[in-house]
Parts: sequence; structure tokens; C-alpha cells
Amino acid sequence: MKKTLILTIAALMTLSVSSHYMFAADINETSSFTQSYKASRKKAEIKEVIFNVQLHCENCVKKVQENIAFEKGVKDLKISLEDQTVAIKYDAAKTSEEVLKAAIVKLGYPVNGKVEKEQGLDREKVTVDAHHHQIRTH
Repeated sequence: MKKTLILTIAALMTLSVSSHYMFAADINETSSFTQSYKASRKKAEIKEVIFNVQLHCENCVKKVQENIAFEKGVKDLKISLEDQTVAIKYDAAKTSEEVLKAAIVKLGYPVNGKVEKEQGLDREKVTVDAHHHQIRTH
């Protein structure tokens, strides 16, 4: 009886140790698979487009924000009622300017072309002194 009990315990310990090493091997294999998969995927190409859009009020801004933010590939969205612009950063592998423009038009807001970024000036850092009509950069 004691011999049987000792042999059973020894067998269970052997199985436990061998299954531990098999599990560790599976983890390492999965890890190398994950690494090779990540390496094979291309890095997302993030682009930005700024549309000139006819927005009338804060409700227009809210409607565009709530809908366009969830379009496939959209990474960032900034809307300016004052400038009448919708700036969108997007993954070019998942969507395009044409698709995003069509999504805005579908909401009922005409898109009057794109706004080109001014070279050498950061749009967010440019202000206009209304009293002296001077452009100042920060």
C-alpha cells in the first residue's frame, strides 16, 4: 500500500514538472509568434486633412463631432466653428480624404474644399491682433 502511494505521488510530481515545461515552451512559442506578427504588420500611416465646412452653430459642431469621431480610421478630430474647419487625423490604411468628406456631406454640411497648412506657421499658434491687423506668432 505504501509503495503504491509513493509511486503515485512520484508519478504525479513527474507529470506536474513535465507539464510545467511544456506550458513554458508554449508561452515562448506564442511570444515569438506575436513578435513576428507585429514585425510583419506595417506601421500605420497617419495623415491629416482640414476641410472647410459650413457649420452654423454649436449643435452643428456637436453633430459632426459625435459622428465623424467614430468613422473607421479616425484618430483625432478638431472642429472650429469660428474658422469653419474640421481637422481630421486618420489612418490612411483604413480610410481616405474622400470617405471622410462624404461622411461630413452625408450629415448635411457642405464641404467647400480643403484648407492647406501654411508653410512655416503652426495654425494653432497664429493669432490676429484685430486692432492693429498684425499677425503674431507665439
